[in-house]
Amino acid sequence: MAYLLFILITLGLFGGFFVLIQYEARRGARLFEEKRIRLDRNIERIAFVIEHVDLGAYLRDEVRHLVGRVSHDIAHLTLQAVRAVERLLTRLVRYLRSRHAIHTLPRENAREFVKTLSDFKGTLKATHPEVSDIQ
Repeated sequence: MAYLLFILITLGLFGGFFVLIQYEARRGARLFEEKRIRLDRNIERIAFVIEHVDLGAYLRDEVRHLVGRVSHDIAHLTLQAVRAVERLLTRLVRYLRSRHAIHTLPRENAREFVKTLSDFKGTLKATHPEVSDIQ
C-alpha cells in the first residue's frame, strides 16, 4: 500500500511539472523567476564543487584538524585538573606545616640544652688553641 502511495505522488508531481511547462510556454514567462534563477546558480556551484574538489583530501584535512583541536582541548582540561590538584595539595602542605610549626616552638628545656652546647663549645675553644696554616 505504501508503494502505491509513493507511485501516485511521483506521478502527480510529474504531471504537475508538464502542466507548469505548458502554462509557462503559453504565457511566455516563468513563475518565481528570481528564486528559480538563484536555485539554478546554487545547483551549478554544487555541481562544480562535486566535479572539481577532491572531497577525500578535504575530509582528511578536516578530520585531522578536528582531531588536533580535540586533543588540544583534552590536554588543556588535563592541565587544568592537574593545577587544581596542585593547589589543593599546596594548601594542605601549608596547613600541615603551620600546625607543625606551632607544636614545635622552642621550649624552656631546649633553650637550656642550646646554652649548654654553647658553653661546651666555648670551653673547647679555650682548651684547644687554633692551629695556624703552615705554608
